[in-house]
Amino acid sequence: MTNKRSIKDDFNLITILIIPIAIAVNFICGNLVLTLKLPLYLDSIGTFLVAILAGPWVGGLTGLLSIAINSIMDPSLLPFALIAGVLGVVIGILARKKMFVSFGRFLISAILVSVVAVIMSVIVTIVFFGGFDTSGNSIMIAGMISAGIPFWPAQFIGNFISEVPDKFISLLVPYLVIRGMSERYLYKFSNGQVFIDARQEKK
Repeated sequence: MTNKRSIKDDFNLITILIIPIAIAVNFICGNLVLTLKLPLYLDSIGTFLVAILAGPWVGGLTGLLSIAINSIMDPSLLPFALIAGVLGVVIGILARKKMFVSFGRFLISAILVSVVAVIMSVIVTIVFFGGFDTSGNSIMIAGMISAGIPFWPAQFIGNFISEVPDKFISLLVPYLVIRGMSERYLYKFSNGQVFIDARQEKK
């Protein structure tokens, strides 16, 4: 589907209803990871799913709201709302460009999203926290610096190690979910036609 869509088209009734569900998914997955003490975040699965289905504006808003709500309990999270919002926009655009209709394109998208996430994480962490926030990732970075790795390489290496697997898994789950969705349900979302058309082309 190549025709342009307006913001109003993206924010239809089902999209508005699914945003709080996506935020709840982010919260549940993020807290589960914290409980299990896994070296991941996985607090963006809902955002990425909405972004792929409903487009960049909805994805960006969902990402911003999700982190903003979590920051009520932990104010140090608030700066990361910017990253979540940008990633939601980027993923929504990639989906609209048919970058999630095959596994090969999915891999390319995952790499692009990971690169954006790493760069933005380094910038936000340095600007707001001097390079060390309250996450376990900063402990790893501090360890690398203590071992003799310069500050900037340590920042990028540390964020690369944490962000790449996290973003790959956080994108893979929505990718697999959407592959299992019926065309009747996909049609209700602004990006749904992209996936419907891709399925028709394969037949």
